[in-house]
Amino acid sequence: MSEVIIRDDLEAMAESGLLSDYNRRRLTAARPTDGAMLALNINLTAICNLGCTYCFAKGGDYGRITGKLNEGADVESILQFVKQNAARGETVRFEFFGGEPMINFSTIEALCWRSEALGAEQGIRFLYRISTNLTMRLTERELELFARFRFTVSVSIDGSEATHDRNRPNKAGRGSFRAILDNCYKVRERSDDITLVARMTYVPHPDSSLVADVEALYAFNIFDWFQILPATVSRELVRTVFADAFGDLAYSEICRLCADKVDSEYKLLGEIYMLLFRPGNRFRGVLEIETVIRMLLEGEVANGHCSGGRNYFTFSPDHSIMPCHRLVGEAEFRVGAFGGTIDGEAVAPWRLGINDTPVCRDCAIRYICGGGCKQENFVATADINRPDPEKCRFQFRLVHCAIQAIAESDAAFRARRRGVLRDLFVSCGRPTLSSGRSEEVPAPDRLTHLIPLLHAFD
Repeated sequence: MSEVIIRDDLEAMAESGLLSDYNRRRLTAARPTDGAMLALNINLTAICNLGCTYCFAKGGDYGRITGKLNEGADVESILQFVKQNAARGETVRFEFFGGEPMINFSTIEALCWRSEALGAEQGIRFLYRISTNLTMRLTERELELFARFRFTVSVSIDGSEATHDRNRPNKAGRGSFRAILDNCYKVRERSDDITLVARMTYVPHPDSSLVADVEALYAFNIFDWFQILPATVSRELVRTVFADAFGDLAYSEICRLCADKVDSEYKLLGEIYMLLFRPGNRFRGVLEIETVIRMLLEGEVANGHCSGGRNYFTFSPDHSIMPCHRLVGEAEFRVGAFGGTIDGEAVAPWRLGINDTPVCRDCAIRYICGGGCKQENFVATADINRPDPEKCRFQFRLVHCAIQAIAESDAAFRARRRGVLRDLFVSCGRPTLSSGRSEEVPAPDRLTHLIPLLHAFD
């Protein structure tokens, strides 16, 4: 490909107004919390009943915390935080997490009912989402609460029975797939007011097939959305996750092979993505891909990869307030305590703008990605604002999948209303803003190589 041809095309696009600094100017004018609703991760308990091979929480207690949140003083502290940080007319979301949050269901109930009263009193809209393995017995009590408060139930389920049970056995080493699927059917049958999400973690075993695992869950026709993210496997978990699949290879080589596998499997997913929108199946999309599609079609810019440390905080049984649910118990990242306020100095690194992040500020997709997951950055590079290049590769693949979907779709698909994705808290609430571009600029006629998006895959 000739650099001269590309340069000529870029100059033509700049002259026509297709290339501009809208995004840069929009983020320069934005506050760190713009686009990020107040979201509280409620880390209900340090106990979990599964023994997932890749668990970043080390079985639920993160190797650092014990106990559970209570229905009295702890719930009151959380609601006080809401009162101090949310204004009338705003939306606040609760993310029920753990451990396994259903183990502490009474505290979930207390927070739901008391927040409803607070919302009526102060004009605040509350959203409720639970991240659960959904293995525990479901009664009318649990199902009624999910329906009454229109829960998003995000179920950790990794694909086919064989794939899932390899990744997510119980503490006794037995599979958990059948118990989860039975409960998924109960949730689905209980109410269409409950949004059911298949939260898949893709583990890149050499013999794995992401498409096959997606299709296995898709066939049940009970999930509204899929959320599919690759596992982050630390050095200490390699043997637990992969057993002897990679023999005696060095950790760096295993990471390289895994990154190649992730990229190739997501590429295959992108190639069949539009085929999943079949009449009669309730599938509405893969959350990460649909979010990028919305950003591209609606002219949005990311004010951060996630809302962590901006307007998203985790409340845990040790009474700490953390900027990220994956870093519970890491004292160096603590940004507050129950009953207190957020430490502005402690959250400053979490609020660094993408234009001020040296490793990201010249990246082609920086205004879509926003800098990558900060916990994954920290695991890979020991710096929350320095991404792992292999994770960057994954973000590029998501953008490619989104562009491919747009190019292969019809007008009806492109016109779908995707505002609901903001309520589903994709990428831990990626804060997005309108770029400010209001006019639609046609592509110049004289482009030689670069072509309009909708014709990119003709």
